[in-house]
Amino acid sequence: MAASVAIAIIYRIVGSTMRALLDWFDQNARPLPWRVTKVTPWESLLAEIILQQTRMETGIPYWEKIRSAYPTPSALANDTEENLLHLWQGCGYYARARNLYKLALELDGDPLPETYSELLKLPGIGPYTAAAIASIAFEQPVACVDGNVRRVISRLNAQDLSDSQLQEHATSLLNHNRPGDWNQSMMELGSQLCTPKNPNCTVCPLDKDCLAHASGNPTQWPKSRTKKQTKISAAVLVIGDGKKVLLSIREGRTLGGLWGIPYAEGDSQIEQLLHGRSSIKIGEIRHDFTHKRLNITVYISPPLENEILRDPESVPLATLDRKVLALYMGYLGEEP
Repeated sequence: MAASVAIAIIYRIVGSTMRALLDWFDQNARPLPWRVTKVTPWESLLAEIILQQTRMETGIPYWEKIRSAYPTPSALANDTEENLLHLWQGCGYYARARNLYKLALELDGDPLPETYSELLKLPGIGPYTAAAIASIAFEQPVACVDGNVRRVISRLNAQDLSDSQLQEHATSLLNHNRPGDWNQSMMELGSQLCTPKNPNCTVCPLDKDCLAHASGNPTQWPKSRTKKQTKISAAVLVIGDGKKVLLSIREGRTLGGLWGIPYAEGDSQIEQLLHGRSSIKIGEIRHDFTHKRLNITVYISPPLENEILRDPESVPLATLDRKVLALYMGYLGEEP
């Protein structure tokens, strides 16, 4: 289908779509905590950042404890990044937390800006998050496009669209009277009805305007953008005395800023990790990141005289390290 025809379809359905979708949202929106009670723009930002790459049921408890600890950007800026990472443990994608801390420092006591363009200048804020906060917190007429919105618009048109086309269609559909609710209604529809598999088209408020539904095979749109994980062999060396272990601050984008157990990927690095130490293999674990799948062999070794051990509960650790420590403590518990 030519882009001009697709755009014509979008404009044809704007009026009926706005009414039907907002009516559906008003009646069926999930009672999420930031919808049930009025929240500040900062609290809205916390929710958006946490839910970027974390499931709703997992993210809500993190939102509750982080907004309680840091009710304002100033409260976060006056604390340490390490304390924020401690609260963030288990939420994953720790670059979000580090960027959130940078954002709080950059605001330097000022409130969040209200416009899309100014929000976009802040650390860790991309086009989606800037549009979400501008529209939901400040009622600015800016359309959001996330994975859910991409799926809804692609199926309305029965067409795979480029990012620029998706943004164009989302903007053409936007309800300027209720931009925040409109963006949430599009995302809610994609999350609850227009799902990747087994979409519930029979109760969808947009079924009459949806070309994918009319085709009889709506799940063929949009094409998957999922990247295959790379499988990597890795090893960790737990150096401890049964209560404390050797830990150091990790570097890099994925787990940077967190403390972790000595770790290596690839044969040569693993060999270097274990070189010169008396070690025992105690088991294996698997850990998945978006871009890679780690098959990790876990070794243990007694500490040397000059090695300083720490209580793992005293510092922020990633889920990967907690899995390793659980295996380690289980192994010790099985010893006579």
